Amino acid sequence: MPDWKKEPRVRDPDLLRSLHKEWRECAVCGSTGFDGLVWVGLSLHHLNKHPRDDVRGNLVMLCGHGTIGCHELIESHSSEHRGILGIYVVNNRPDVIEYLDWRMGGLTAAQEWLQRTLRVPSKQMPPFMESSGQRGAP
Repeated sequence: MPDWKKEPRVRDPDLLRSLHKEWRECAVCGSTGFDGLVWVGLSLHHLNKHPRDDVRGNLVMLCGHGTIGCHELIESHSSEHRGILGIYVVNNRPDVIEYLDWRMGGLTAAQEWLQRTLRVPSKQMPPFMESSGQRGAP
């Protein structure tokens, strides 16, 4: 299995700009960036930070930033909010599974990461994650 933490980071500022235009709500709470009458904004969050690849499958939109909103709750390791994000990922973002499979060297490692980092219970994993084996790059 490759040491994916030592792989070079993929950088793509054009993708980051386009996703800010395309994704207009928080993956955790569905907010469009307003908290009542206050603008908290939306920001992209890298799911896997080692390396912090700028690829669609490693990014989600969250309200707030590192110190407010759902982004702050995810960064502060709130189990409840990480669990909500994990369910969102497995139900709505097959590209994230493909990215994790590619970056971590197999579905088993991807599944373990989802369970450990995003608190996804085994029973919530997509059916294709039940089998082991590697798939190609996303």
